[in-house]
Amino acid sequence: MTERLAGYEHYHSFMDKLTEAGIDDYIDLPMIAVMGDTSSGKSSLLSNISLIELPSADVLTTRCPIMLKMHYSKHKSASVKISWKDDPIGKEEFAERTIGEDNWESITNAISAAQAHIIKMSGKDVARDIVSVDIRGPHCEDLTLIDLPGIVRTTGKNESATLAEDIQGLMNDYLKNPRCVILAVLPCNVDFHNSQIMADALKVDPSTERTVPVLTKPDLIDKGGERYVKDLLLGSKTQSFDCGFHMAKGRGQEALDKKQSIEDGLTSEESYFQNTEPWRGVEDKNLFGTKNLRIKLAELQMKLIQSSFMSIVSDLKSRRDESLELLTSLGAIPSSLSDKKALFRGIKEEIWSGMGSQTLDGHICSLHNDTEMRPSARFLDASTRYQTTLSKSKLANISEVVVGRKAISYAKDKEKYDHGTVCFIDQSEGKVYLEEFAYEATPGSSITAMKQGIPGNIIQYLNEIWIEKPDGSAEQLYAYDLETTRSDPAWISELIKHNRPYKLPIFINTYVFEAIVADLIEREWMKPTMELLESTSKVMEAAAEAFIKELKEASPFHHLQTYLITKAAEVVDALTRETKRRVLEFVEREKMPYTQNHYLFENVCKLRSQRLMDEVTQALPADNGVKVNVNPKTLRATVKNIFQRNQERSVDEHMAEEMQHALNAYGKVALKRFIDTVPMICVEVMQKFANNINHILSDTSDDEIERFVTAPSNTVAKMNKLTRKAETLEKGIVALGELY
Repeated sequence: MTERLAGYEHYHSFMDKLTEAGIDDYIDLPMIAVMGDTSSGKSSLLSNISLIELPSADVLTTRCPIMLKMHYSKHKSASVKISWKDDPIGKEEFAERTIGEDNWESITNAISAAQAHIIKMSGKDVARDIVSVDIRGPHCEDLTLIDLPGIVRTTGKNESATLAEDIQGLMNDYLKNPRCVILAVLPCNVDFHNSQIMADALKVDPSTERTVPVLTKPDLIDKGGERYVKDLLLGSKTQSFDCGFHMAKGRGQEALDKKQSIEDGLTSEESYFQNTEPWRGVEDKNLFGTKNLRIKLAELQMKLIQSSFMSIVSDLKSRRDESLELLTSLGAIPSSLSDKKALFRGIKEEIWSGMGSQTLDGHICSLHNDTEMRPSARFLDASTRYQTTLSKSKLANISEVVVGRKAISYAKDKEKYDHGTVCFIDQSEGKVYLEEFAYEATPGSSITAMKQGIPGNIIQYLNEIWIEKPDGSAEQLYAYDLETTRSDPAWISELIKHNRPYKLPIFINTYVFEAIVADLIEREWMKPTMELLESTSKVMEAAAEAFIKELKEASPFHHLQTYLITKAAEVVDALTRETKRRVLEFVEREKMPYTQNHYLFENVCKLRSQRLMDEVTQALPADNGVKVNVNPKTLRATVKNIFQRNQERSVDEHMAEEMQHALNAYGKVALKRFIDTVPMICVEVMQKFANNINHILSDTSDDEIERFVTAPSNTVAKMNKLTRKAETLEKGIVALGELY
């Protein structure tokens, strides 16, 4: 057999080095795990394979895996040591035991001592730590087996109540390894189909590619049951297993009581299968005996190693690189104060340069994240909303005819002005409708069918506009020309009336004008102005926090991150307070109307004549390309009537209209100043942040740096874990290099 596997020893040695290095903590390695009930004959089978006496069930009071690593050699030797998996706190090392041919029998005590040490150090009834037994001799094949604790269903007097669950959990760690061959040991006198180990194996290996059932204790088969077991062995009584069944016979209790040696037991086993029916009649003799099982398992293990070799090499490199990358992402942990100060200076400079150049350009957010707006874009978005809000306000649209606002409209057929509330505007037809003025018309069935029972609901039917009234009725609204409809300045008239000075009341009261401007700025523009400042502050604070959290150098230091974020928030808060003071100063100045903008005066002049011009234009025949004869006398009368109506208006009405023109023109000027100036003031929260945070961080004391540049225990533990993983995987890569 050794000759047949010649040339493959280096592969087996490579896998042993990986196991010894602890690679199996991170990568599933090829292995053969021996599993079965405590009474299945598992220990006898392993003793026969390895030619060493394993601790017997009545001696074994602890539970941990035993790894039997067997190698061919001309001389017998062995060593026993512990491979720690959980690395318990306060662990005392176990001195490796070396066994030679002259004290070969002491290997059993050495294994028991190693098991006892593991349980003592772990404080558990079942431990993951492994007793590693290296066996060399002329009887050995190049083979490694993992002996797992036997499955138990009940616990003894001094055993843990969770013993069965703990053993099952340990077995599951090996069962779920896709590169682990399951050597399932079953006594012949137990129902195969109700076996716990077979049920567990088939859960993880339903295709039976990596399960090898080994039948033991054939001498205990009930008389007449041999035929069934034979059919099972030959695969005719159950599903096919890729590696087939095998049968072995260990030493019985009588042989053990007589101190029969393992070698004599193997001779008895060979004789049993050669001379006992129905086994002697089976043509394939390779299905029987420990010697054939050794050969079968050695060949199987080598095939397993060869088939998974390249994927293991790939896993070694990729997971080593992944660990190093994660370790790098956590940053370095300085130990001396000078190193900590150097790290802190570097972080401070990165915040200063990074935030100074990136905040408004938006480089903080990754380009691949299309859903998250950059800080600059968020500020611009807030500024745009601010402009939109102010542009829709009353001060910016004093003269606009809008739904819900009072309006004056000239009714040509009535030869008078109507005052009412705009309820509908038809821009396409150039018509406006006041809810107080309607025709005397009865709604037809079509209008009735379109009613919703909602007072104020507008119904459009053909070229008619109807409105539902509170009493459930509907009225057809009168259509006014939008061109000759004006916003009603009656509210201004009321203000003029209630604030009239004792002086000659024929001039516009500038105090009323100033009060209206100040009131509208306070009521309509102050809130969105403060909201823009608050939004800018939040954008800056969030951008600073995101930037700090992305600093790799600061990532291992939770307290430092918290300190930097807190200081950043303080800087933003201080800048916000200063900016708010400046914004409020600007708003207070704007409440005192003033401008040299020629647009104001040009617009006022235009608005003064616009109403009369529109009424005259509206009264003239339409310019549609058709020649119309106009009676001069009629034309003069029409124009005279227009001016007559204008002259009949009261002084207060004229002053209110004049003030509305002034407010309309000034509102446009003030709007432009607000939407330009306020964002420019607010953005200084972002523009000044970098210098201010740099200044404040420069005052950080050595004691604070010493305290903050200290990684939390969980981060240190994570880094140590990653370091161990990377170093362990590196050992595997080094072993790979030695392979060639």
